[in-house]
Amino acid sequence: METEHIYVNGEEESVEEALAAAETYAGNLYLADREAMRLRLLTEELLGLLGGITSDDFTAMFWIEGDKNRSFLHLTGKIRMTSRRREELLASARSGKNSAARGIMGKLRDMIAAGVLSMNEAAPAGAGFPVMDFYSAGMETMGATAGHMAWSLSGYRSSLEEQLIDLDGSDAFEKKEPWDELERSVLANLADDVRVSIHKDDVEIIVERSTK
Repeated sequence: METEHIYVNGEEESVEEALAAAETYAGNLYLADREAMRLRLLTEELLGLLGGITSDDFTAMFWIEGDKNRSFLHLTGKIRMTSRRREELLASARSGKNSAARGIMGKLRDMIAAGVLSMNEAAPAGAGFPVMDFYSAGMETMGATAGHMAWSLSGYRSSLEEQLIDLDGSDAFEKKEPWDELERSVLANLADDVRVSIHKDDVEIIVERSTK
């Protein structure tokens, strides 16, 4: 089953339409009420990703496809990001820096914004990736080519699990903090996987969830 493709741009009306589509999808598949609520929460989190990057200045298409056992939430859109725009957004933060890049959602937003910027403007070395460790940990090498970035939550999770195996007392707290962020994240707890693909200013995010 596949829902209609819904144009979303951060405005409340389009967000409500996407949420209604998620509820209709769950109803048509006769999913349990608890599962329907989780799909709605994932829809909110997914739309919030792009909305949080440019203060709702984005255009995207949202839809869900799947069956009673597994669902895929899609969001494909364009992020308009320039160095000047990014500086304005960072300056609007309380501290004048991207203090929002905390937690899984914050780091995802910053990774996407920096990734789009780095592909569209020449930036000083390192300036495009303030969350480089986060990106590297989940980087999908099979999907990463020139001008194309690919990242997955499953890859990030596996990388953290490998790091935790080798912890010693000297760096235990520093290495455990990202894992704690993962455990606190609504998106990470509800989704089996999240895949992010960036090509120039085109961003595709796919959230996968088992609904068995």
